[in-house]
Order: sequence, then C-alpha cells, then structure tokens
Amino acid sequence: MAGETSGEPQVLVPYPGPDGSGEVQDIFVYLRPETNGVLVESTLLRVIEKCRKSRSGIELIYLANIPGDFILSHHIVERHYAQKFYFAVHGKRAFTRSMRERVEAYFGVAWGEAMVIGGFEALNVLQKTPEELHATWVPAGDHLVVDGQSIKRIKGILVVNYDIPAILAKNSRSTDIAVMLFRCSDYNYFEELVDLMHEALVEKGILGEHVPASRAFHYSKGPFEQLLDAVDYLYASGSKPVPLESLSFVQYAVSRGFTLGDLLGVVRNPIGFFDDGGDELREDNIFMYTADDSYVESIDKLEHLRAQLWTRRY
Repeated sequence: MAGETSGEPQVLVPYPGPDGSGEVQDIFVYLRPETNGVLVESTLLRVIEKCRKSRSGIELIYLANIPGDFILSHHIVERHYAQKFYFAVHGKRAFTRSMRERVEAYFGVAWGEAMVIGGFEALNVLQKTPEELHATWVPAGDHLVVDGQSIKRIKGILVVNYDIPAILAKNSRSTDIAVMLFRCSDYNYFEELVDLMHEALVEKGILGEHVPASRAFHYSKGPFEQLLDAVDYLYASGSKPVPLESLSFVQYAVSRGFTLGDLLGVVRNPIGFFDDGGDELREDNIFMYTADDSYVESIDKLEHLRAQLWTRRY
C-alpha cells in the first residue's frame, strides 16, 4: 500500500462505526513520512496479527493510505500541529505566567534574561537545517515539556518546539502516510503492543536500538488525541471524512452531556485550566492531562475545565 500515490485517500479497511460504551479505545497508528514504506508497514502488521492470534482484545478496524499531495493541498500537517506551530513561531511571547515559572524552575534561569526562541527562528540563530535542529542531542536535564510544548536548551538557548520545522519539511507530495485504527480494551494492553512493534523494527534494522518508536510511527496517546487524529486521517471514501459524531469517544462524551463542538473546542485550544481540588487551578494541556486515560477518566477531567488559553490559528 505504501508508496502508491494518488489524489485522494485510499481506504482499504473502512471504519465500521462506533462503540460508545466507554469500555474500548480506538487508537490511531500512522507511520512517519521518513519511515513510511512497505517494509515498515508489513513489519508492524505482522506483529499486530501475531498478537491478535495469541491474545484477544485488539482489532484492526480501519486502514487507509493518505497521499502526500492530498496532505499538502489540504494543509493537514499545519492544522494537526496548529498550537505547536503557534509556539514555534512566537517563542517567548506565547508563554503563560505558569509556563514561564516552570521553565525558570527547571532550567534555573530568570525569564527576563533567558533567550527563548521558537524553532523557526532557531534555524537562523543556530545555523542548522530543520533535521539537524530536530536531531540535536541534549542531556535529559536540558529538555522540558511544558503544557505540551517541547523545549531544548542548545548552546544556552531555549528552543521551543524544535521539531516543528522538520515535521513540516519531511512532508512532501511523494510521501504517502499509512494510517491504521485499532479498537482495544485499554492503553496498558496497547503499549505492550507498541513495545513489540519497536522490537520488531529494531530487529529489521529499521530503527537503532536506542531510537524511540515515536521516530517511526505515531499512536494516539489518549482519547482527545484520538479525536485530533480522526479529524485529519479518518475517511469514509476518497476525500469524504467519516462524520466525527460517529467516533466512539464522541458517542461516549455525548452520553455524558458534551457536544462535538465542546470537544473540538478543547482539541483546537488544548491548554486549559482545571479544578483538580488544589489551591489554584491546574494549567495543563488536555492531550497530556488525559494521556492513557479511559473515556470515563478523560471526561471526568473535562468536567473540571474552567477556562482555556486561546491562540490564533494558522
């Protein structure tokens, strides 16, 4: 399937419809452009098929090929990473008070004196290509994720979302993306599968032993990431998307009193302020705050959302 370019998405296994019980997870997996290909795709599918035979509880419910020219013409990557793109462009100016305080505490710097720049400006300041910037290694103490934004300290400079320029650069008209959707019981089970997939890619020489699986493929880390992935990668036929109302997570959320509009509002502006019982509201990114949660747990947290940080869209 990989590598066959056409103008519209090719759906090989159509989405069967939702399970709104709240007892399943519908988890997307899609290959990174740099690793997409028949060998990677077949390796992962063999691991999945082996697991299905030895253990119940996981089912492939959707398989599609999304052409690179379709992704480019529909600005899917820019839309998918919209908020990270915002921070990569605006750098220091985009940070909230809470984010600034956490950066100061972690890196031991004064915010007013620190050089904090977005990933795009860093290309010129550090004289690096997008891939060189993305691949720049730093010790664990020089890397921080705050409200979903990744920061590396490189040569004393704090670079915000250093990976975004490379993500945009790797997308091309000749690069298709294979997308799979799995229905399973929980994230603990699926993360075992991710470990097996990583081991198989290492054995094939596709990944180095210490290279994380995330460099080869993405998987939805929680219910809200499932919705974000569905917005961009779930199609009924051709360019016609599957109605978001028919997603398992959306069906469950509706049963709890939330609308699709409520959910999309959170996905598009994921930094929120939650009443978690502390002295102050908790500021967090909904994708990170609900990572690995069940549908029940994630909606429980959404019920405690009190405000959101709104950022201009690109």
